[in-house]
Amino acid sequence: MIGDPPRPASWPEAPATPCVAPVRVDVDVAIVGAGIHGCALARELTLRGATCAVVDKGAVGGGTSQRSSQLLHGGIRYLQTGDIRQMREGLVERATWATLAPWRVRWESFWMPHRGFFEGLSHRIGIGLYDSWGSERPGWPPSLRLGAVPSGEFKADPRAVNTPFRGAVAYADLMTWDRDLVRDLAASSDATWLDFHEIEGFDDEPGLLKAAHLRDLRDGSSRTITAKKWVFALGPWNDGCLLRWFGDSWKRLRLSSGIHLWFDAPELLQRGCERPWAMMRGKGRILFVIPRDGLLQVGTTERSVEDGCVPIVDAEREELFTALEANIPSVPWRRLTVRMEETGVRPLVRPSKAKTATAKMSREAVLEIHPKFSNLRLVLGGKLTTARDLMDRLATEITGQTCPESRTRPLHKWDGQSAGLQ
Repeated sequence: MIGDPPRPASWPEAPATPCVAPVRVDVDVAIVGAGIHGCALARELTLRGATCAVVDKGAVGGGTSQRSSQLLHGGIRYLQTGDIRQMREGLVERATWATLAPWRVRWESFWMPHRGFFEGLSHRIGIGLYDSWGSERPGWPPSLRLGAVPSGEFKADPRAVNTPFRGAVAYADLMTWDRDLVRDLAASSDATWLDFHEIEGFDDEPGLLKAAHLRDLRDGSSRTITAKKWVFALGPWNDGCLLRWFGDSWKRLRLSSGIHLWFDAPELLQRGCERPWAMMRGKGRILFVIPRDGLLQVGTTERSVEDGCVPIVDAEREELFTALEANIPSVPWRRLTVRMEETGVRPLVRPSKAKTATAKMSREAVLEIHPKFSNLRLVLGGKLTTARDLMDRLATEITGQTCPESRTRPLHKWDGQSAGLQ
């Protein structure tokens, strides 16, 4: 039952408090996009002593590709797709986040149910490798157990009643609150923050981008930003912005939308529904059912979309409900109240074969030099877990300086006022 659930606004209203940035901003690096990549890059540049400014049409961390699954993970789905290198990179970064921001993360023991002996055996082998490669887990609670879930414990979970599953194997992953994590990254930099600023045009000379002209959405005033180097970290809005700003019609991304529904399910949570479930759906997709913040978060579907801001369509809801009923039939999903709906848009780098299914495409990021401007880098694709590592590499390339402290220096906790954020 959906009782007119609140949906996060894609572009929140600009706050009443004025922007205190000067009318003209001159920096070493201008970053367009204040999501996970833009804010991570701002921190990396600050650690290296470079000046930067971050521009965004909305709030810092306000888009974050709409909404992610809020997991920092190696990618258990890569056990099916075979992308072991990307999995291991993610597992290393998962441990780094647990070191940098322990107040924004929580270790969990995820249960992956299996339907029979052979599927259970394959899960034990694959998940055993996943947890072995990801054995670095700073702050891991000793009360959480991994490996085969005892039969009695599995059957005590109300989701296991009349299910096709016969048992489960537990693996480790890290839960987070993504928008707060992005704001912590912002608070950990000395960037000039130009949130709620619309880009109205650019100045350039042959081969180089020079300046951007901005309109402050708070009061309509104008600002100009000049920089030696530019980075566009626009997430799923990359192609549309490049077309609008430069007439660049090259489609670099394919966009994949997934949804999350947040159910009010107090009886389930009180009867032993404690551990998150992750169910393999085939084609490299996973159905999550995660107790979180007093609600039950479920997702996700997968469909190709054309824009970074898309509504949830009835077919997505129906597919998710059908999958839930097939895997956990004991729960009256359609009678539960949905407290919130979210849609997340993943920017996937377009493959050479246009018909490749989005579910099989890599989440690996690409750092591209724009063909027209040699001082403009485009951050294409990527994911929450590996954003810091990617921006560490980009900042090293931009400044010529490595920074081992990037992996060890804790973030500053955003307090609602840090870095001029609202």
